[in-house]
Amino acid sequence: MKRAGFALAVLLLLLCPAACRKEQHLPPIPAVSDDDTTPVEGGTVLRRLSGDVNSLNPIIASTRYDRLVAYYLYTPIVHLDLNLQPIPGMADSWEITPDGKQYTFHLNPKATFSDGTPVRASDVLFTLKKIADPASEAAQIAGGFDKLDLAATRVVDDHTIVVGFKEILASQLMQFNNVLTLPEHVYAHGDFRTGWTDKAVGTGPYTLVRRVPGKEVVLRRRPDYWGPKVYIDEVLFKVINDDKTAWGAMQRGDIDETYISSDVWQMESRRPDLQKSIDFRRFYTLNYNFVPWNNRHPILGDKRVRRALAMCIDLQSVINNLYHGTARAMNGPFTPDEWAYNPDVPVIQYNPLEAQRILNSMGWLDTDHDGWLDKGGKPLKFDMIIASGNTASNPFAQLFQSELKKIGVQLNIVPLDPAAYLQRVVSGNFESSILAFDLDPDPDPFTLFHSSQFAPRGQNFVFYSSPEADRLMEQERRELDLKKRIPIFRALHKVLADDQPYTWTLQVSSKWAVNKRLRGVAESKGWGLNLWYPGELGWWIPKHFQKTK
Repeated sequence: MKRAGFALAVLLLLLCPAACRKEQHLPPIPAVSDDDTTPVEGGTVLRRLSGDVNSLNPIIASTRYDRLVAYYLYTPIVHLDLNLQPIPGMADSWEITPDGKQYTFHLNPKATFSDGTPVRASDVLFTLKKIADPASEAAQIAGGFDKLDLAATRVVDDHTIVVGFKEILASQLMQFNNVLTLPEHVYAHGDFRTGWTDKAVGTGPYTLVRRVPGKEVVLRRRPDYWGPKVYIDEVLFKVINDDKTAWGAMQRGDIDETYISSDVWQMESRRPDLQKSIDFRRFYTLNYNFVPWNNRHPILGDKRVRRALAMCIDLQSVINNLYHGTARAMNGPFTPDEWAYNPDVPVIQYNPLEAQRILNSMGWLDTDHDGWLDKGGKPLKFDMIIASGNTASNPFAQLFQSELKKIGVQLNIVPLDPAAYLQRVVSGNFESSILAFDLDPDPDPFTLFHSSQFAPRGQNFVFYSSPEADRLMEQERRELDLKKRIPIFRALHKVLADDQPYTWTLQVSSKWAVNKRLRGVAESKGWGLNLWYPGELGWWIPKHFQKTK
């Protein structure tokens, strides 16, 4: 599963309402000539990061922002194309044994690292060992290599490696999209977890110029890159946490792309003056918004409580008022466009009276008549951490807080700096939160919900444990026949929806603003603008639009 930016699984705070309208002076955009159809080299693209990078080490990456930068610095073993199907990346070709347990990859013999040394199969083996090593805490990707058999994995020659697995995994080939090869002669030295926060030696088409924490990451095109040509000379990522600030920067031409809020989409996307310089896009991707519940919490650990709390979320009101109709309600971990989706699982309906009845039946009563439910002398209250600056989280949390107050439940909203917020989430150090996930093309949710994947080893940061869910996830991973996987996934969908380790809320359509000086900006079927091939590596800028730093 891809979370918060990973296919990688990666954490993401997503797609939000926000932004009052402001008049801005837009930079003049020259008329597009008929000659602006052939890609040319040069220029600087100004990209937004809505949260800071945690680490430039792709093995321990924990956020979408980490992966957005790593995509330029590293070439995966296997790329995913426009339709999210595997195509050659670092590996030119591969073979898979009939039992699905052995993968032989033939690496591009021209591949080099950014320090000029050749990429060898031994470097791939080193990288796989780091992914499999619990000490690495490779939470985003370790689940995809949970059954790696290092004893059956071997280097054949400098450009060939055989990777063995103890068990088959239906999505295994796609998992190699997460293998961003590290040079052993560099990364075998020093502290693997902390030594590569601000530096990188990669296999990709760009090298790191500098990282200024909290401000920017600057990348430059490698003149010696061994793979297909990329066009843009320099990529400047600007860290802009606040969505309103980012929209202002977009209008001034200070950044070339950003996701935008539903409010901005409604108020600004049809303005003729903005349409002259900005391309507005809207589409659904593989993502969902949700409220994660810490299942180890003494109150939230009861699924009856979680379901009752979910009944206090007025999804239709949120869709209409916060997202202006540009979202749809979710009933579980698979989106309506995925084959794994179970249409027979109902969306939890807004029903605060029923929620109160359930809680009362469990002994949560207002015994001291202070307006708050209590049991055993303790009030029914919990904290919800949110990322400051993310304009989706705060209004949603306030609406939820207001609805819970009506039935006597205390919700304390705790805004945190985005970096501190993400650290709390990935370590499982929270009671509840508001999150969104980007998903992998194969909907395997093993690393999110299997009881072997508790944080920090995996991404089960809510500490959910269910023997039935574990059994179904293990079964679907071993089944290569899609027709047989479908009923397994639909059964799993039902179990997870019943247990509510998360309360799934919405699938919000992605809304983007892209400066029209950028060309080659295409959308994949599920991932949108980023992280598929060529994706952002295919962008280019006509000569008369190029900016240089």
